Amino acid sequence: MAGFKVWTTGDLVNASDFNSYLQEQVIMRFANATARDSAVSSAEEGMFCFLADSNTLQFYDGSSWTSFIGEGDITSIVTASTSGLSGGTTSGVATLSIAPAQATSGTVASTDIILFGDADDSNNLKKTTVADITSLVPAGASVGLILALG
Repeated sequence: MAGFKVWTTGDLVNASDFNSYLQEQVIMRFANATARDSAVSSAEEGMFCFLADSNTLQFYDGSSWTSFIGEGDITSIVTASTSGLSGGTTSGVATLSIAPAQATSGTVASTDIILFGDADDSNNLKKTTVADITSLVPAGASVGLILALG
């Protein structure tokens, strides 16, 4: 790659300067990858292009055109069927659903973590342990189902 050149009024642009500087300092726009490939016969590492048909920004990595994925973009979310989660995506906004009945069973230990929506804090997701929950039971009481009839 030629690098960067500051142009001033009256500078002559010869073919070598055009190929070395100007083509590498722009983002070329093409209708699609086929149009790009027929127009760019010798791509240089670091060149960028925009493909209108897919709204994709690409760069040449020295051997092939690669889609530029901006920082933080999600490229894939896959959920396991035993996780109790469903959904996912390879682009756009990700949506996940929780189905606790689909999760695998287990034995609860006092150090296990339980997630809950805090009703006093806009239902924000929080965590606690089984030990913390059992400590809420008054001394001498047993944990069980309590029904209040009015």
